Amino acid sequence: MMPELLHYGGVPVPWTVAWTAEEDFFLDACPYAGGRLAICQKVERGEGKPRFGSPHVVRQRAAIAHGRCDLCGRLLKTATKVSLSQARPYLHAFKPGDILQVEPLLHKRCAAICMEHCPSLRSQEADGSLHIRQVLRWQAQFALYSEQGVFEACGERRQAISHAKVQLIKWIDRDRAWLGGVA
Repeated sequence: MMPELLHYGGVPVPWTVAWTAEEDFFLDACPYAGGRLAICQKVERGEGKPRFGSPHVVRQRAAIAHGRCDLCGRLLKTATKVSLSQARPYLHAFKPGDILQVEPLLHKRCAAICMEHCPSLRSQEADGSLHIRQVLRWQAQFALYSEQGVFEACGERRQAISHAKVQLIKWIDRDRAWLGGVA
């Protein structure tokens, strides 16, 4: 079943965004992190109000692990993949110079929709901190939270997976004109 693109006040809500009805966190095995213990979150997508800027931890991991679009939740397999991020090359990556980002990738058209509606992305574009990249090769990584971090999120002192990261391996820097509009 394909995810439905939800709207709130006429604005498209990214598939990975958490909603106010999803504020309960707990530990469980996560299928997107290879069944490892992970911080999980109640699933009530579309209930309450969207918490723009706050990703749902399970959908964020699913988007990155399975190559799903941040906005629409559909697979990116044969599509042009786009990164909209402030992330810069990371010297301590697996291969120095790779980029690690927590933002899932997007279809090119979905990236244009995000640029049209997201005030944060428009602000980053205006101040020059946003990077628009066409992604040619990437892989998923998973961040391990400390016992203290897990305790603060879930009330248990155990290490667990928190979120996924996209490791960009090969990309082409693009500009807003390449991304185009949604007309």
